[in-house]
Amino acid sequence: VLAIWAVVFVIGISAVVILNLTSSRLINHIEYVEASRFARTQVLYAEAMKYAERLLQKAAELNRKAEMRKVIPPDDPDFKKAVEVFSKAFALDPRDPYARPLRQYYEVLGHCYSAVGMDKWSTKMGARAFLCDENYRDAIIYAGSVTAQDPTDYEAWMLQADSQIRAGSHEDAATTLMKMEAAGAPAALVHELRGQLAEKTGQIKKAIAEYTLAISKSPANIDLRKRLAVLIRDDKRPDEALKVLREGLAYGADRDPNYLHRLGNLELTHGNPLDAVRYLERAVRMEPSSRDIHL
Repeated sequence: VLAIWAVVFVIGISAVVILNLTSSRLINHIEYVEASRFARTQVLYAEAMKYAERLLQKAAELNRKAEMRKVIPPDDPDFKKAVEVFSKAFALDPRDPYARPLRQYYEVLGHCYSAVGMDKWSTKMGARAFLCDENYRDAIIYAGSVTAQDPTDYEAWMLQADSQIRAGSHEDAATTLMKMEAAGAPAALVHELRGQLAEKTGQIKKAIAEYTLAISKSPANIDLRKRLAVLIRDDKRPDEALKVLREGLAYGADRDPNYLHRLGNLELTHGNPLDAVRYLERAVRMEPSSRDIHL
């Protein structure tokens, strides 16, 4: 084992990743860049902020002398690119989707939606910002104001349910999840949140069942694969945990160093040192110094 980690360490020390912040090709194909997910998201956030700032400057100029609010057309190229790049960054970010540092991006995107008159979307971004602050009361109020106007907005129901789960309001969350499902939410999303609720309430086998259903509907959800593998491993089923992680490689998990670190460790405990070295080498090559590998 020490020999394996010695090899990995040497590779990590020699690894150098250079990201060109000005390359449009890099932004368009960021998922294929040989670097950590976190590093790639920082490139995307910086790029998204450029579009957002240009849009908000135009909105400020438009309303400088206006007596009534004027909005930018929603087909504005800066608005469209800001939404596109922020969305790509949120999907790639390895952190909790409501980690505190993400608040600033939800707020800026909310302002962008407001600038083009999409107030419902702006309100949902506000709910996400409150989630980042662990202000679940206001997150629920904001999301609830959207569902009161549009009961078919399953994303707003999702935000309410997520807030309630995190706040420990488990019965309310179960009710909200039923409304979210009735509003037409994707089955994978419903099963994932039901799994979170089950896990929070100590129903581990139910959580495993729900997460497994979610992955069957959305096999590329590599973050959920990591969570499911942990629960299955702790349930004394290491072979199944390894299978869950191995299958994720077909969906881009080989570009997530944290995922590869977990997979490498499982391969090692299963007596597969060559596979372990391959995965761990790649993980450290992508992210030699970040703690993300070791989460």
